[in-house]
Amino acid sequence: AAGGAATDGQGRLVGMLGKELKNSLNDTWLNYAVPIGELVGSVDDIIAGRFRPRSEDDSLKKPTDAHSLATLGIVLLPNVLSKTPPFVDSVLPTSSAEKAGLRPDDLILFVNDRVATSSDTLRDELSYIDRLDPVRLIVERDKELLEVELLP
Repeated sequence: AAGGAATDGQGRLVGMLGKELKNSLNDTWLNYAVPIGELVGSVDDIIAGRFRPRSEDDSLKKPTDAHSLATLGIVLLPNVLSKTPPFVDSVLPTSSAEKAGLRPDDLILFVNDRVATSSDTLRDELSYIDRLDPVRLIVERDKELLEVELLP
């Protein structure tokens, strides 16, 4: 099952199964497992409340024309602390954000499956997304999680 535990013959945890993919042409399935050794550091950080930002490495190239809050039509609450949460203050008329249904007071939690722990991390994550590509946001609104897709 996707997201389940992978164990050895003695029942010891050895990894975590990833998402299943099905080829609809020939009904074959593809799955993968992440070794537990690769997950331990991240699990420890989550338990301790630490966040690991996207690592800057040469394999991650920023596009020359990336998305930004301005290009999407999103205005956040003022960034007064290093960890100011990315709450939407306003949405510009006729913008991608307005067309997608984003609203003031929405809390942006994820951008394209990457966690947005602060306004700064949201801005940084957007800088890795080409303006020709859509942007998927998971927002919290009135204690509900909603997925919003902003089209270029």
